[in-house]
Amino acid sequence: IKAYLVPIPPLNEQKRILEKLEEVLPIVEKYKVVYDTAESLQDAFPDRLKKSILLQAVQGKLVPQDPSDEPAEVLLERIRAEKQRLIKEGKIKKDKHESIIFRRDNSHYEKLDGVERCIDEELPFEIPETWAWVRIGTILSVSSGDSLTVAQMNSAGSIPVYGGNGIAGTHDKWNVCHRTLVIGRVGYYCGATHIAEPFAWVTDNAFITHFDEELLQMKWLKFLIDYLEPRKRASSTAQPVISGKLLYPMLVPIPPLNEQHRIVQRIEELLTMVKGL
Repeated sequence: IKAYLVPIPPLNEQKRILEKLEEVLPIVEKYKVVYDTAESLQDAFPDRLKKSILLQAVQGKLVPQDPSDEPAEVLLERIRAEKQRLIKEGKIKKDKHESIIFRRDNSHYEKLDGVERCIDEELPFEIPETWAWVRIGTILSVSSGDSLTVAQMNSAGSIPVYGGNGIAGTHDKWNVCHRTLVIGRVGYYCGATHIAEPFAWVTDNAFITHFDEELLQMKWLKFLIDYLEPRKRASSTAQPVISGKLLYPMLVPIPPLNEQHRIVQRIEELLTMVKGL
């Protein structure tokens, strides 16, 4: 540093400069705190706005209800009937602890293992009359994907590989051959949701969901799980993990099928606006 050229003011001016710096630097420091806070709020604003939109959506406040829509209670009966058909055909196993939630005397009750109990205290908010409460395990099931390390992937392939954080590479084989809702199962991104391409490989870092797409709107389920934030309920280990046992008991509101479509359309419109902020 001996070779550095530096400006030197007269000694008295050095003292005046020092006095001025000691006067203004505390003000600069206060401004820095305010600025950093504003930056933090600005960075968090889109995420908070998205959460607010999803909250309005799951409470039935995002779009108007249509009295001509088939009530969610009827929709759930159709879902249960379809499950019974698949059980008889041996395609799925019978649920040993089937939950049935119903209304009686302006309260909500759940019948589980032959026992009825009031669950009003478990319900986080009110929902429209045409909606219904249900345990997630009633409307969908999950299964783990298949192991596939980075070394095993074929980078020359065109099949997207989905892990907990979305597409993690490509391969030349697939283990799902239709559009699929994928949920991160393990690690930092457990609980994150993605909709996989019609042909894709889902790794064992994620869940493959199974449900009747004619009775439930896939994107509605995605937004519903995004609202629930399963990661916050994940096992508190060094490697967070969620399981079917954690997901299935979650109480969720279900709107009529037509309203599910309207809600998804409105959410997508609003989230497009949020991205532009």
